[in-house]
Amino acid sequence: MREPLSPAMPILRVRATDYVFATAVTLVAFAIAFAVDRYFPAANLALILLTAVLAVAIRKPMAVAVYTAVLCFLGDNFFFTAPRYTLAIDSIDDVLALGLFLAVALVCSRMATRLSSQVISLRAAQWRARTLLQLGQQLAAAADTAAIREVATRALGQVAGATATMRPAEDESPAAVTPADRGNEWMVPLVVGTHHHGSVMFAPGTADGLDPDRRELTLAMTQDIALALERDRLAQELEQARVQGETERLRNALLSSVSHDLRSPLASMIGAADTLAMYEAQLPRDERQELLQAILHEGQRLDRYIQNLLDMTRLGHGALKLHRDWVDATEVVVAATDRLRRFFPNLALTTSLPHDTVLLYVHPALIEQALFNVLENAAHFSPPGAVVHVVVSVAGEHLRIDVIDRGPGIPPEERARIFDMFHSVSRGDRGSKGIGLGLSICRGMIGAHGGSVEALPGDGGGATIRITLPLPPAPETNA
Repeated sequence: MREPLSPAMPILRVRATDYVFATAVTLVAFAIAFAVDRYFPAANLALILLTAVLAVAIRKPMAVAVYTAVLCFLGDNFFFTAPRYTLAIDSIDDVLALGLFLAVALVCSRMATRLSSQVISLRAAQWRARTLLQLGQQLAAAADTAAIREVATRALGQVAGATATMRPAEDESPAAVTPADRGNEWMVPLVVGTHHHGSVMFAPGTADGLDPDRRELTLAMTQDIALALERDRLAQELEQARVQGETERLRNALLSSVSHDLRSPLASMIGAADTLAMYEAQLPRDERQELLQAILHEGQRLDRYIQNLLDMTRLGHGALKLHRDWVDATEVVVAATDRLRRFFPNLALTTSLPHDTVLLYVHPALIEQALFNVLENAAHFSPPGAVVHVVVSVAGEHLRIDVIDRGPGIPPEERARIFDMFHSVSRGDRGSKGIGLGLSICRGMIGAHGGSVEALPGDGGGATIRITLPLPPAPETNA
């Protein structure tokens, strides 16, 4: 909690000490009246006593204020109204004055007490609203179910003044779960609709020791906690649906890639090998060498595609499973560019890397593969001698990797569609040379990490493919 919760506002109840306080204030007022009796008329002395009534009324219940008013009325009559030191009244004017004094004292005490009660009610409402606001802010900042339960037990314990324990959901019908006291143990279920998120158990005797206002606030807090748990459940389901969607997209892209990326190199290798087997003796040495180089080149292409497939199988079956680890972004970029240079030794490739270490919490092999696919796409469509530039930068809480080429570029209406696998099959990254699993697979890999891939226009022609990945807080290290 950012600040301790205030105690519940007290309810005005009449106690013996209230009458002692009222009597003491009345005695002080009479002492002041006696001290100034020789200097002021009786009407002014009545104002001193009326002030005492108001002083008691704004602090104590109505019954105590009435007691003070009657006490001051009798004292005014006895000590300051002729004939003094008796309750008899000689003058009709004094009768009227004393009657008005009593009426004014009672009315003022009633108004003062009512105003005091309203102030107390407003303070109680403010405290209730502030408590619920603080709880809502902390629940909103909680990252997961465990954090929500930790915030809930701490807040409920402070408001109820007793230990609160969160119990997991039991195998019971939510319709049968209602707020109940089990013996001296108070149980409040956390139910939203048909979803039961467990219960809050308070220490024995808690329910009996809570005033109605504090008990009502506790129940309101449990409703907010149940809603927070429900939001967390829905968020988890949405995340699972998103991951399943990404998994399905990856599977579909894999199937579409098999029809071309695996079949084409195999066909080339079989054709070259068949030619060698049938006409090896008749072929000149340089043609045989060319066929062998073709087999080697297509075999390397096939190896890259199979490696991609192996990487995808590591994602598991049925759900996308990422084996995350902390890795320097520069290491991933260097690994992908070094790998590209082995297959494109004549490519002009430059990199611009950040000076400081930038840590990512990702599946390193998948991020490297995604970047390699983008780099390979740029290499295929860049004209001979053109430079492919890789720029790595930090933008707020995200890492950007821009792959800039000087190829034919991408029309504005095509920039979003190049990541669609069916569009890619007909053109784009499914050209005559292919690029492994393509940009659709790249988007799936990056999207599984909470990032994005987008196509942007290049400066002076060409295209820019931007990979954006979230930057989590750096891990704590032990000194």
